[in-house]
Amino acid sequence: MSDFRPQVEAEARAVDALLGAIRERLLSLVGDGAKVTVLGDPGSVAADVVARLGLVKSPWADIVGPCFTSGGLQQELGVGRAAISKAVREGRAIRLDTTDRRTLYPAFQVRNRALVPGLSEVLPILRSHVDDAWAWAQWLNTAMLSDGGHTERYIDRLAAGDVAGVAAAARHAVAAHKA
Repeated sequence: MSDFRPQVEAEARAVDALLGAIRERLLSLVGDGAKVTVLGDPGSVAADVVARLGLVKSPWADIVGPCFTSGGLQQELGVGRAAISKAVREGRAIRLDTTDRRTLYPAFQVRNRALVPGLSEVLPILRSHVDDAWAWAQWLNTAMLSDGGHTERYIDRLAAGDVAGVAAAARHAVAAHKA
């Protein structure tokens, strides 16, 4: 569904390069007489080293879910880059800009190789309160407990055709935040 394979492969290559560089450094130290065996359990040492790197998983990955790159979304929808840009400008699609200057498109807004209808009615309402695509994505994709006792997301209601109901919920959410 999403276009993460190239990213995962690039990260795997980076891990391999890092491990190779660490191996070379350690072997050089061993060559100079250092005793790596005194460091203890390799799993514990590795956990300590990785913890010191300060790498963290973004909580947004769990909130927004899988995303497409621009090329992946173009392929999924069978359209060109201009059509994607137009859909974003018209509020028919959500584009997320990351801190590392990547552009992503939440996969939840695509069903059956098409954008979920109704986003153009709901996104302007959300935008009237906050001009932040990440906030819109969170609002649309967060599971809530419904009156019937099951969980649902606003994006699922839109996909099911409940544009009026989701637009009303968006107006309510905006009004509640302004109060």
